[in-house]
Amino acid sequence: MALKILSVAGFDGSGGAGITSDIKIFSKRNIFGLSVITAMTAQNPDNIYKIEPVSDVFFSAELNAVFDYFSVDAVKTGLIYNGRQSSILSGFIGKYGIKTLVVDPVYVSTSNSIIVDKNGYPDFLTPLFKYASVITPNIKEAELISETEINDFKGMKRAAKIIRKKFPEIKNIIIKGSHIFEKSEGDVIKNILLDSKNEYFTYESKIINAGKQIHGTGCAFSACITAYVASGMKIEYAVAETEKFISKIIRNIKKIPDNTSEKKIYITANI
Repeated sequence: MALKILSVAGFDGSGGAGITSDIKIFSKRNIFGLSVITAMTAQNPDNIYKIEPVSDVFFSAELNAVFDYFSVDAVKTGLIYNGRQSSILSGFIGKYGIKTLVVDPVYVSTSNSIIVDKNGYPDFLTPLFKYASVITPNIKEAELISETEINDFKGMKRAAKIIRKKFPEIKNIIIKGSHIFEKSEGDVIKNILLDSKNEYFTYESKIINAGKQIHGTGCAFSACITAYVASGMKIEYAVAETEKFISKIIRNIKKIPDNTSEKKIYITANI
């Protein structure tokens, strides 16, 4: 029987991020994807036009509808808009004994728009962090969670240690995106993993030059990690396999049909 993984995230009608992206990734890994929407977004890879978080009542009803009927094997979060959503979801995680929770602590979109309640971030994610099997912040998110500036690869490792000290319940901490400051590295990107045994793993891969900014890589990364970890793969191998999978997606990326050559590119799971 296929694993059942719940994505709790925003809706992106352009198909590049959020729940629409997660479900495509789960499908490619032969997983039955479930979804609960935290916010409706009107966006494309260039801009976010409007974000409307769902009401607390509707959010709770969505979660009840899923958990009352399905036996959920794992949960992956993307856009959690505010502290109320975090608290409501953590209640379900605890009540139903979810063993695998991957938290992608989404803060800003690829188009550089803050898409959560910035006044409460990242503190409002604390109820979820205490259940987290894995968190997958990028550099900016890791800076906000650790309350420290990251300027180099050593800074990534230092931030991971600080996050571990602040939130010891988090089993595995992945920080993505060294390429934003490792200019001297040329076409190499480094991600790090600090596992539950306080061991570091470094992952290096070549940056695939798509020629434009890519929309949805963070969502695809965390969804793929969730799929592998929920299936029983050890975290250090799950990260390596996820990087291979995302690289393959990018190599097969497709442009959104338009009449210009300046549009961003979005992630597609059609590989």
